[in-house]
Amino acid sequence: MPSKHYLIIRQASAFFLAMALFGLTIVSAQAKAAGTLEFGSRGPDVLALQKDLLSLGFDPSGVDGKFGRGTENAVIAYQNSNNLKVDGKAGAATLVALKAAIAAQNTAAVPAATDSTNPNTLKYGDQGPRVTDMQTKLSQLGYPTNGIDGRFGAGTQRAVIAFQKANKMKADGLAGAQTLSVLDKLFNQASPAAGGSANVGSTGFTRTLRKGVTGADVKEAQVRLKALGYYTGSVDGVYGTGSMAAVAAFQKRNSLTADGLAGSQTIARLFSPLAQAASGSGGEPAGGGSSNNADSGSGSSAGTGSSTGASITYITLRVGSTGIEVRSLQQALKNLNYNVTVDGSYGNGTRDAVIAFQKRNGLGADGVAGAATQTRLFSSSAQAAGPAESAEPASGGTGSNGSGNGGSGDNSLPAGAGQAEGPPMSSVRLLHWFNEIRPSVHVGQTLIIYDPATKLQWELKLYSLGRHADSEPKTLTDTQIMFKAFGYKNTWTPKPVYVKLPNGAWTLAAMHNVPHLSGTIQNNGFNGHLCVHFFRDMDECRLSDPNYGVQNQEIIRRKWKAMTGETVP
Repeated sequence: MPSKHYLIIRQASAFFLAMALFGLTIVSAQAKAAGTLEFGSRGPDVLALQKDLLSLGFDPSGVDGKFGRGTENAVIAYQNSNNLKVDGKAGAATLVALKAAIAAQNTAAVPAATDSTNPNTLKYGDQGPRVTDMQTKLSQLGYPTNGIDGRFGAGTQRAVIAFQKANKMKADGLAGAQTLSVLDKLFNQASPAAGGSANVGSTGFTRTLRKGVTGADVKEAQVRLKALGYYTGSVDGVYGTGSMAAVAAFQKRNSLTADGLAGSQTIARLFSPLAQAASGSGGEPAGGGSSNNADSGSGSSAGTGSSTGASITYITLRVGSTGIEVRSLQQALKNLNYNVTVDGSYGNGTRDAVIAFQKRNGLGADGVAGAATQTRLFSSSAQAAGPAESAEPASGGTGSNGSGNGGSGDNSLPAGAGQAEGPPMSSVRLLHWFNEIRPSVHVGQTLIIYDPATKLQWELKLYSLGRHADSEPKTLTDTQIMFKAFGYKNTWTPKPVYVKLPNGAWTLAAMHNVPHLSGTIQNNGFNGHLCVHFFRDMDECRLSDPNYGVQNQEIIRRKWKAMTGETVP
């Protein structure tokens, strides 16, 4: 039997434990009363905090009213940059500083007082075709929305805020009349019909560049940063402190979060015709370009590419040149829809693309990319290819070897190549990817693709099977036909197609034609693979593939309804 002394000790311990727990409760209540928001907090105050952080360029990884690690990291970043106590908690000092910064930002911006109450204003949580249209235009102009899915989520809100900041508007993340009007104007200016690029986001970058990484993508970024006047170091493919500083300066000038990391949004903006050059640079001034009619000094090894008097040195490039400078030139031409392969080798195809660019832009058409050509090419006034220039130049070939990696091939197709009758629409079924298709196919088999819009048909080889079918064009001719079907451009915008499976059944699907990551087929003019999406349950897709996967599912459902009149949930 326990002694009286032991019982007294137990009772005392229980008392002190209860008091300690009570004290913690009081402290927690006091923190809440004082308005402190911290990890685990929820509600409208957290939602307001997340919106404020996002508006100021500190991404909370979601605007959902839940104070998670993403919000905590955003608070820490904000505190670090504003000389506040760094604890990841939004207490009185942090909240007051945030509100003051938001007020100052809104005061400096053009007022848009009616946006919050106007029923036509697009805002977080909205859905529908107007959101899809806005996402498409933002993405094309170098403001990635984390998917074009018709849903106004955190990624879209970040893109809207970045766009508003870059255009001196109230950065509230609400797409009201003023924001949408400016967006439409800039998008129309950048469309091929207006002489700009409608495919500025297709840069081929697949990772975030950060300190210590190396590779060809780093070199390409360094070349572009150097042309814009931000980078003065050697183009060595090493992402060191100099590259980070250049990127941070570029981000600050272009109203992006200045963290020195080159992620998807920074890269898209960097290779966009709207990219702002360094102050005083002769690289990419707004509305810049060269008034020269020819590349003076094209026989020399270098020339100056300045349209403002500042010295920007470009290496003259011609047939036989190789390296990152050639690759950057090719990427810029491709972004303007000229038919060229981005492979770093200046072959006959690159020469012909340069000639087409020079003719369209009033330059001496000699196929040599000297200072005047490159200055114009990297300016916002560069004229994009028309339909004739988008097709393959008469001499054929895209690079030094003709194989290419841009996904266009040499496109010297014989008349009528790829034309097909296709299956009767009544024979096309809506087969389920996980339940009916994936169990019956395997890697290496062939899919026959028919595009009912263009009546073109080509073949793909199955590369890997996951939530969709990774595939590759089987031959260079297949790549050329596919490229023609997509309007002579590489685009992530899904196209509804009919697919003949290895068992002979036809089914509806959606696909893009952008080569990315890895592939196995050599000499098919397509360096990487593409994705074919088949019908899936929407609830499953929203959970496991909420952005691009959902966009493809919506395309499939719209096409199926147009074909049959049936609405599929």
